[in-house]
Amino acid sequence: MPVIVLAGEEDFELYRHLDKLKSELLDPAWASFNYSRMDNPSPQEVIDLASALPFGPGNKVIVLDRIDWFAKKRSGKGDDTAAGAKKAAKGAAKAAARDSVDEDVLGKALAEVHPNTYLIFVATSNFDTTLRLSKLVSKSAKLEEFKKEKVWAGTANAKLENWCRKEAKHFGATIDDDAVNYLIEGLDANLRQISSEIYKASIYVLPATHITLAHVKNLSPHHSGIFALADLWLAGRVAETYVALKELQTRQNNMATVATLQTFISKWVEIKALCQYHNEKAAFGPGVQRRELPEGDLVKKIAPDLKMHPFVLEKDIKRLRNVSLDFLKSKRLELTHLEHLVKTGQMPDTHALELFFLREGKDGSKKTPQKSAK
Repeated sequence: MPVIVLAGEEDFELYRHLDKLKSELLDPAWASFNYSRMDNPSPQEVIDLASALPFGPGNKVIVLDRIDWFAKKRSGKGDDTAAGAKKAAKGAAKAAARDSVDEDVLGKALAEVHPNTYLIFVATSNFDTTLRLSKLVSKSAKLEEFKKEKVWAGTANAKLENWCRKEAKHFGATIDDDAVNYLIEGLDANLRQISSEIYKASIYVLPATHITLAHVKNLSPHHSGIFALADLWLAGRVAETYVALKELQTRQNNMATVATLQTFISKWVEIKALCQYHNEKAAFGPGVQRRELPEGDLVKKIAPDLKMHPFVLEKDIKRLRNVSLDFLKSKRLELTHLEHLVKTGQMPDTHALELFFLREGKDGSKKTPQKSAK
């Protein structure tokens, strides 16, 4: 079928499959003529592209990347800046273009794509079958879904475990079950990072080909140590934070810690921003003192937006209870700046991490996160 939809939040496997499709469908000698890519085109542009013909022998492949047709849009939280207004206007224009599309013309164009022309829709969100354009494209397309697997601590996931074993085999190695479970739980089922760690371990054990738990512990980060460090830091326990940091540095590379912190803090900023938004949105009667919503109510409101398990989200909300949004945003910017200094050779990575955890205020004063939240 010349129309294909690749959709899902597991973008590592999705784009790997896309590369495989391109290598199978394209004639290398004619690839420069027969391959093209567009970012989130409008339906009218897709109608025009659907009539394209291959040049010379072989197939023509057109990748329609970052498509936002197949997932519901989240409502905005309001942005009064000029950039926010421009972004909103652009989004409204795209929505209007989708709403005004002639469905008969689009459906006919997709149904009549040349047998050797492949239109590949790529969406890094799960495919919502209830949407109008989803239903329309589905009539002519082959749908391949790449949903992200969820992992809960202490619970086995046979699908992910088998994936890890196949990934090790892909790199010419075998791997112990304990090592597999360590990587899945420690890296929160991030397939891109797990693949990178398995590849690194497969090189490390050469000329042998078997990866053990000891090998991955020596080479790979585990979030449990980072969580313990983060909890001490957010609690303002400076001396214990320093001890935990030194202990973590004996077990994993400093830049792996920085990368994990970037992921955590970005997630925490989003959680804190949504909590603040819902607290401000809550109705208050005249003369009633303003109060924050209970954590259970916040979890119910925020979990669908973040696509997080309620139990995990509640733990993060409690972890951030005494930390302000401004503090988290400033620390994210500081971490990015320190990472740049390390990568450009201006600062040792050990020094950068110590500065990040022990220098809290922008003025260089040592303020605990709790004090920053007041």
